[in-house]
Amino acid sequence: MFKSDARRYRRISLNLPARIVVNATDEHDGRLLNISPGDMAVICDAKVVVGDAVVISIDGLDVIECTVARTFPDGFATSFLLSKRRRALLIEQLMLRANPDFAEGLSDRRDSPRHRSNATRTICRLEDGTSLFVKIVDTSVNGVSVEASRRPPVGASIHVGRRRGVVMRHTSRGFVVFYDAGGEQARDEQILRAV
Repeated sequence: MFKSDARRYRRISLNLPARIVVNATDEHDGRLLNISPGDMAVICDAKVVVGDAVVISIDGLDVIECTVARTFPDGFATSFLLSKRRRALLIEQLMLRANPDFAEGLSDRRDSPRHRSNATRTICRLEDGTSLFVKIVDTSVNGVSVEASRRPPVGASIHVGRRRGVVMRHTSRGFVVFYDAGGEQARDEQILRAV
């Protein structure tokens, strides 16, 4: 085997439904065949060519931006466009799925407790300057989960009220924002926690 043929990451087989958007226009149903932290293969009847931009939403995993790396008769393989942080989160998710005995009881590990909100509404400011009214589902020191009529792309910068953060994932009703570690309010909270 040539060095160029060796996979960078080990793939695991997962049979999960996927929603696939090709070149931001055509939407298709498909199924995940296998996945690694750097690439995946899907079964889908979409007509794609190498280099096409693809966004794949996998039930129970994440929404992943990719490019088509190769095609085969009933689907195609992709390479991911992920930040280091999102790749690390995906690695953790895949490790838990590949080792279910080890993962038992670890499905909801959070750095800080979440608190349910009583239908609090607020405004989100998006990168393009537009605003979005949302309903807060639950909050923590590190982030917030909201119900919204539309979902900004994963990785987008956003202000929820006066707090700045990044859209980490989509949910069935909205999206989850992880607050930036920087910023005046976050520094104040760190000082308060340290006292």
